[in-house]
Parts: sequence; structure tokens; C-alpha cells
Amino acid sequence: MVHSALVWLYVMAQLVGGAGGLPQVVEADYSGGSMAAGEAGEVVLSLDVREGYLINHTPPMQLKLESVAGLTLDEAEFVSDAHDPDSTDVYYVNVPDFRVRVTADRAGAYDVPGELVYFVCSMADGFCARQTLDVSLPVVAE
Repeated sequence: MVHSALVWLYVMAQLVGGAGGLPQVVEADYSGGSMAAGEAGEVVLSLDVREGYLINHTPPMQLKLESVAGLTLDEAEFVSDAHDPDSTDVYYVNVPDFRVRVTADRAGAYDVPGELVYFVCSMADGFCARQTLDVSLPVVAE
């Protein structure tokens, strides 16, 4: 009994690791985000997925953004399209971008914080897990 408990603790420690979670396998890239004050603009959040991992499109990815003083977001919550026409299984072939429309009331540099929730699978061992990624969308209004 004690041996089984120790083995279970060892396995869980390997999965959790020292940082308290699975390694992050997605990196956020941002483009756009420059606009004239008072004019609408767009920030595009793209995702780079580490080799050997795939993003599951069922359930879809979810992006929730926080409000920021001086900025108006057209939407604060996004859900990715679960349909990828190039996919023949439950994984994205083309991971979709998130396009965020934003208007800055006045000139300045802003960061829009948020959280992306997605499901990732390791191709090496077939393990899948829910992960979150903190994001910060840069906006510059002139």
C-alpha cells in the first residue's frame, strides 16, 4: 500500500513539475495594434505551437480580455471556430488567430491583459491537458 502511494506521488510530481503545472507549449505573437487616437484599430493574436504538440479544436479555444481605462474593445470574449477545413481529426492544422478590434480614447501605449484557455495534446505520448496562457495585447495610439 505504501509503495503504491509513493509511486503515485512520484508520477504526479513528474506531471506537475517544479513550476506547479505542465510546460507551456504555446507562445503568443502580436501584430497590428497601432492606430490614431479615436480611430478603431485591430490587434491580431497568433499562436505558435511547440513541435510535437497539437491544439484540440473540440472544445474550442477561449480568449477573455480585461477592460482597460482609455480603451474600448468591440468584444472582450472570443471563442475560436471549431471547424478547420484542413483537419481530418480533432486537431487544428491551421491554428486560428484572434482579431481584436479596439479604439483608444487618447494617445498612449496600453496593454490589454487576458487569458487564453485551450486543450493541447502531446503526440509522443497521447497525453492531453487543459492549459491557460496569460496574454497582453499591445496597443499604441498616436
